[in-house]
Amino acid sequence: MKKLFRITLKFLMYLLIIIFGILVIFYLLAPVYKFSGPVPFSGNKLYNPYKNIDSTYWKKYNFQVQSKAWLGLTNGRKNSNQRIDSIYKILGFDHVATSDYQKINEYGKDKPSYIPTYEHGFNIFKTHQVCIGSQRVLWIDLMFGQTLSMKQWILDELKKSNRFVVIAHPLLRDGYSIEDMKYLTNYDAIEVLNNIRVSTNHWDEALSSGQLAYIIGNDDAHDVLNSNDVGRRFTMINASNTESELILTQLEKGVYYGMDFVRIDDEPMNDKVKRSKNLPILNSAKLYGDTLFVSVNKMAKQIRFISDNGEVVKSADSTSFSSCKMDDRNTYLRTEIEFYDDSKIMLNPIVRYSGDHPETKKTAVIDSKATLMLRMIYFIIGLTIVYGISRIRKSRKLKRNR
Repeated sequence: MKKLFRITLKFLMYLLIIIFGILVIFYLLAPVYKFSGPVPFSGNKLYNPYKNIDSTYWKKYNFQVQSKAWLGLTNGRKNSNQRIDSIYKILGFDHVATSDYQKINEYGKDKPSYIPTYEHGFNIFKTHQVCIGSQRVLWIDLMFGQTLSMKQWILDELKKSNRFVVIAHPLLRDGYSIEDMKYLTNYDAIEVLNNIRVSTNHWDEALSSGQLAYIIGNDDAHDVLNSNDVGRRFTMINASNTESELILTQLEKGVYYGMDFVRIDDEPMNDKVKRSKNLPILNSAKLYGDTLFVSVNKMAKQIRFISDNGEVVKSADSTSFSSCKMDDRNTYLRTEIEFYDDSKIMLNPIVRYSGDHPETKKTAVIDSKATLMLRMIYFIIGLTIVYGISRIRKSRKLKRNR
């Protein structure tokens, strides 16, 4: 029995050493980046993602909910796929994409609406990403903390195998700092609206730096039987149907908005279902010249127009319609519509551009010289450690032989 215990203990020790070694290797592989820094939107054209919307086509989506995965070790162990599907249908959702940790959930993959999705990240600071339209799971991550270059490396790797990459809950544990948003690029959206965090400052910093980042709203539900967890924050996509290709295309074009549906703590599910059937919606958001005209189907408490650095450039109270001119100093203009029950619609931005289509001009490229230098330093540190261990072993061996 003792021998079996020693063998098991030895096996576990070697397994931990191997796992730790792999985690260390990820740090050794991470390159150093050279960042351009902010390059604000510019040009004499204005991109309006809502130019051709049809207000009868809004589809209700959620891309963050966890099911029981990995033998129930991860948070979400109370949720079966069937339960998730049932609850979200009752709440009037057109589609829910289950985003298990490091695992593409294949429930419903035979349906035209199926979009492979997962949540990437197993680091302690919750620097996570929601991966939508996924081809495979990326197993690279940096568990014990990440520099700016490391965060960019992960985003670059994710973009190779995912159609739409979302920075998840950046405010949670400061997984992404507001300062990071000035430099990071090669992602598509920010989960501004998350059930437990709202990250508008991160979004405005990214937009002010010239990053074409759209908003995503998600429940990030871990217990779908808890009314506090579901139907709170979600994404409204303008599409004639729920076929995955159309939905992904509309996401890429920004033809959707984030919905912050006010939470009533511990509200009975039946009451939430009733409230969910009477959502405010966007009727139109049209540009005439350089002026944006916004209309909703309900009286709003306030309509706010927000531009560079999160500055409110105009607001209008007690109205269902308002407009705002985008003057020369505005590189982007986004709209928040707050209703009397404190629910809120948050629109994607109008941005300046030149050329054929709007795009992010700021860059992040691997600095080959700095990367080589860093790896040489790692090599020298490694040699020093090996030398130090060998000296200690020799010293111990000499002591035993005396």
